[in-house]
Amino acid sequence: KKRKHVHASKHTKGKHETDSKVKQGKKSVKGEKKTKQENKESPKPDREPREVWSKSKKKRMRKLLAKKKHGQTDRDLRNDNAKEMTRDETNDISTTIQKQDDNPEKSSLQKSFLARLSGSRFRELNEDLYTTTSEKAFTKYSKQPELYEQYHQGFRKQVEQWPANPVNLIAKWLTRTRGRDSECIVADFGCGDAELAKKLLSTEFQGKCPFKVHSFDLVASCDLVVACDMANVPLESRSVDVAIFCLALMGTNLADFIREAHRVLKEDGILKIAEVRSRFESKDDSLENFIQTLFRLGFSCVHKDRSNKMFVMLELKLNGKKPDKKLEYTAKPCIYKRR
Repeated sequence: KKRKHVHASKHTKGKHETDSKVKQGKKSVKGEKKTKQENKESPKPDREPREVWSKSKKKRMRKLLAKKKHGQTDRDLRNDNAKEMTRDETNDISTTIQKQDDNPEKSSLQKSFLARLSGSRFRELNEDLYTTTSEKAFTKYSKQPELYEQYHQGFRKQVEQWPANPVNLIAKWLTRTRGRDSECIVADFGCGDAELAKKLLSTEFQGKCPFKVHSFDLVASCDLVVACDMANVPLESRSVDVAIFCLALMGTNLADFIREAHRVLKEDGILKIAEVRSRFESKDDSLENFIQTLFRLGFSCVHKDRSNKMFVMLELKLNGKKPDKKLEYTAKPCIYKRR
C-alpha cells in the first residue's frame, strides 16, 4: 500500500508539473500574440523621405568636398555653391524654353508652366537690355544667340496683348507717304524679326518695289537682318532716306543711337521714333525733355502723335546743327510687371 501511495503521489506530482508547464506555455503564446497585436496597432514613427539628388547636385557636392579638402572656408564654399546653382538654373531654363515646341501635345498645366517660365525669362532679359550699354549687349548676344530667341518669344506674346502694333502703323505710314517714290532707302534700327522689312518689300508700285530696307539687330534672326551694335551700323554717311526706331531705344547710351541715325540720314531724311509713353511720362522725365534732347542731337520734331494710349510717335528732321558729342541720355526703362 505504501508503495502504491508513493507511486501515485509521484504520478500526480508529475502530472501537476506538466499541466503547469502547459499553462505557462499557453500564457507565453498569448503574451506573444498580444505583443504582436499591440505592435500592429501602435503607429510607427514616420520616416523622412530620402532626398533624391540630381546629377548637377551630385556634381556640386563632389566639388564642395574636393574644395573643402584643399582648405577653403565655408563662406567661400557657400558662394561657389550659389554661383553654380544659378548657372545650372539658367541652363535648365534655357533648355526648357528651347524644347517647349518639340512636343506638340502638352497638358494645360504644362502649357501654363512653360508660359510662366518664358515670361519670367523675358522680363529678366528685357530689364538687362534696358540697363546696359548696346556694346555690352551685342557682345553678350553674339556669344549666346539663344538669348535673343528667348527674349523675342516673350516679346511676341506681349505684342499679342497690345491694341495696335506700332510696326504695322509705321509700315502703313511709309507705304502712304513714300510708296510712290522711285526709291526709298529705310534703315530699321533694332528690327527684331524684320517684320517691317517683310511688309515693305511686299509692296509694289508700277510693277516695282520702291523700298530698300536695311535691318539691324543684335542677332541676325533671318537673311534680312545684319547683326551689329545699334550705335555703329555698317552704312555709309548720308545714305538713308528714313531711319526707324520702333521700340528699339533700349540701353543706357541712347544718345549714341541718335547720333548714328544723324550720320546715316540724308539732308532731307526723316527720323521716325515709336516708344512706350510711360517712359516719358514720369516726374523725372517728360516727352518735352526728350524732344529737347533730340534737338541738341541735331533733330527737330515736326509731328507728334499721342493718339495711342500705349505708344507715342515722333517724326523728326535734321535741324542743321551738329549733334552734341558729349551729351548723354538715358530714358526710364520699360520694365514689364509680373502678372
